[in-house]
Amino acid sequence: MNRATVIVCLLVLSHVAFSQAKIRRLPNSINNPAINVFAPFISMDGSAILFTSDYADDGTLVYYSQRESGDWKQPVELPKHLNSKLNFLKGYSLSPDGKTLYITSAKSGGVGGYDIWASDLTGNIWSPIKNLFLPINTKGNEGCATFTPDGTTIYFMRCEKMDMQKADNCKLYMAKKKPGTDQWNEPVELPANINTGNSQTPRIAADGETLIFASDKIGPAKRGMDLFVTKFVNGVWTDPIAIEVVNTEKDDQYVSLQANGRYLLKDAPGKFKSEIQEYLLPDNLRPRGVMKVEGLVKDADGKPTPAYISVFDLFGNKRVLSARPEADGSFFFYLLEGKAYEVSIDPEQSSYTYFSKQYDLMHNDVLRNDKINVVLKPITAGDELELSGLQFLPHSLELDNNAESELRRLTRLIKNVPLNFEVQVMLSGYVEDSVRTSEDLTEMIVDSTNVVLQKVDSLGQLSTQDSVVVKTRFHNDRTQKQAAVIVNKLAAAGIEPGRLSVFVNARPEEIIENRKTAIKVVARQKRN
Repeated sequence: MNRATVIVCLLVLSHVAFSQAKIRRLPNSINNPAINVFAPFISMDGSAILFTSDYADDGTLVYYSQRESGDWKQPVELPKHLNSKLNFLKGYSLSPDGKTLYITSAKSGGVGGYDIWASDLTGNIWSPIKNLFLPINTKGNEGCATFTPDGTTIYFMRCEKMDMQKADNCKLYMAKKKPGTDQWNEPVELPANINTGNSQTPRIAADGETLIFASDKIGPAKRGMDLFVTKFVNGVWTDPIAIEVVNTEKDDQYVSLQANGRYLLKDAPGKFKSEIQEYLLPDNLRPRGVMKVEGLVKDADGKPTPAYISVFDLFGNKRVLSARPEADGSFFFYLLEGKAYEVSIDPEQSSYTYFSKQYDLMHNDVLRNDKINVVLKPITAGDELELSGLQFLPHSLELDNNAESELRRLTRLIKNVPLNFEVQVMLSGYVEDSVRTSEDLTEMIVDSTNVVLQKVDSLGQLSTQDSVVVKTRFHNDRTQKQAAVIVNKLAAAGIEPGRLSVFVNARPEEIIENRKTAIKVVARQKRN
């Protein structure tokens, strides 16, 4: 696929090592107290960062660092073909995955003055830079490229004047790739409420609808360049709003943010030197968060295997991504918060296992990346398939509206293999009480005991009487009935009931977060 990456309207990928403090300082691996650091650009997935430092005999240089196990590695100076005095010094950026670097340079061989160039990282080696050429670059000056997560939309600035340190009389542009190609359509100038005379350094957020930029022509400015945010709402860019939490009396321009959209990275005076800090954005300004889902699709031998990747918007009831893994089996895509999704990875062969998972991003939580490794193989006796797409409505025996796609996949698989299948429904969180204290206690157990009662009548004679004592208990174990619902659905779809069996289990669980109903099927050998 064209990098199975799409902004499916939704992660943060954020490394959440801190609380929601209003200002956070990056660690000493980035903020060395002995040197000045400036102009941070962090990749959307939070895996890589660029910044400049004056720790050099011949001036300011650009450094690159990657995150490993949550910690920033020691920054390394970019090679000389990227660290050039022909560059617009702070006009660099990274692709969403941090593996492609974009610089702004007046290097020879370009289209005009300053152009946008790209270099790819393979291992520890940056490739020779490549010019983006027309229609992005022109005889004028272009720079400061930034991209949506799917890589199909670019935002950049086009300026009348530019040198190593500054630019002037700039406008912001946007261009989209031609479908199915790496060629760009003609760039479009952003509207006049954004381009007021000198708008620079665009930063498109991972939600694809929030744009941060700098300008000294949108008043009232504090002094010099200030930072503003605009949002694309109903096909129109809103009037820019100043980001007061970061604007100062000096120039405020070079910032970036991860896909969760909560914090803006910016340089600021530190205890000893200039350092990189994170500023918590107000809720009315921050972008919607985005979760990155990435992984590998392999066969039983660990080799890449063909597959179909699909993402379905459960509430919008529409497919938002259809893609294929890369040649090495890798894939990634982004999910926008505020929705719920079903992700499915299906094999080309109907007799192979498949993968499905649901993501509920409705609750404005701090989102984290998700990594999934999928094995697609011919299903054999003993194999288990998690059926995360099968969920029952609360306190009921009714499958939710999103179960049909999971049932279709399972039916197709069962029909194409000579195996039986055991439907397993397991409840963690069994609760029982003598009274119905919760609406979840839908089931009832009635125990009766025969007893003999003795009593003395009015004449003082002892007599006996048979009686029945009834005890009622309420509980939430619906697993047997729920398994029967699934079996009946499969039978209605054409599966022979004799090929299906049931296993259920219910156990208590004290931790509320761990209470759930898990549903899966296990392939069983057919009996002769």
